[in-house]
Amino acid sequence: MSKIKRLGFQKSSNDLLNFEIVDLHDFFDTRSMGHLSRVFRLKFYILMYITSGEGKHEIDFITYDIKKGDVVLIAQNQVHRFIECTDLTGYILLFTEDFLYSHSEFSVQTFMDQFNTPLNTPVVGINVKKEETNRILIDLLYKEYQMEDQSYNKQLIKSIFGSFLLTFRGVSVSDEKKEHPLMNKRFVEFRNLVEMHYAEKKTVQEYAEMMLVTQKTINQTTRMIVDLSAKQFIIDRLLLEIKRYLGQGKLTINEISDLMGFDEPSNFTKFFKRYEGVSPTEFKKKYYHN
Repeated sequence: MSKIKRLGFQKSSNDLLNFEIVDLHDFFDTRSMGHLSRVFRLKFYILMYITSGEGKHEIDFITYDIKKGDVVLIAQNQVHRFIECTDLTGYILLFTEDFLYSHSEFSVQTFMDQFNTPLNTPVVGINVKKEETNRILIDLLYKEYQMEDQSYNKQLIKSIFGSFLLTFRGVSVSDEKKEHPLMNKRFVEFRNLVEMHYAEKKTVQEYAEMMLVTQKTINQTTRMIVDLSAKQFIIDRLLLEIKRYLGQGKLTINEISDLMGFDEPSNFTKFFKRYEGVSPTEFKKKYYHN
């Protein structure tokens, strides 16, 4: 059965890094909006750094307004598409997990936490004036990447990138959430388990048993971190994956129902309509054809 199409990282002939930084104007000038507006699930990470202009970007079926001073973080496995972005200036960075793990001086978890969208909005507002440290670093990163001999400055590029991320790490996490490290840790454990098992485990009790805690403990955690009940968090994750498949328009309703662990397509349809207000078929037609 064909799964949702994944967009892989395209390595240029001289790229030794699994990393690319492109001027946003050049990025949009060399790619058609017909292609960019299509829905893809990423096999790599994207970071957009915006120095001027306004636009919109869709990440996991939520449309975000973006503007000067925004950093847009799109994680591996998320679904995204460009909507109105062609007048933006700045940079777009594309990179893989291999790039992150090959940089021994930089904590991968530090980076992963920044892309942890349940804790952080994917659009982070920062000061991008030329004298700001983050702007100096990303300009330097772009300059070094343009050098012909990348094998020589590979480690420098990675170090600059790590320093750049540290300039805005955690800016979107509220102080209230920072003050509860145990709940943050427990939430990450719960979220990771849901990520692995949402198709076959759909009750809070099943996750409580795996975590060796009570359902009440998990609910307190999700209420504090993402202001949702644990049950709703599981439902939302399942709905998101369903919408990802429906948005691609590649699979039948029966095929998606089977992938998502429903025993009957009719139960799948009832579930989706209950929470989304439209049937899977209606959602698929509206989104895919638009």
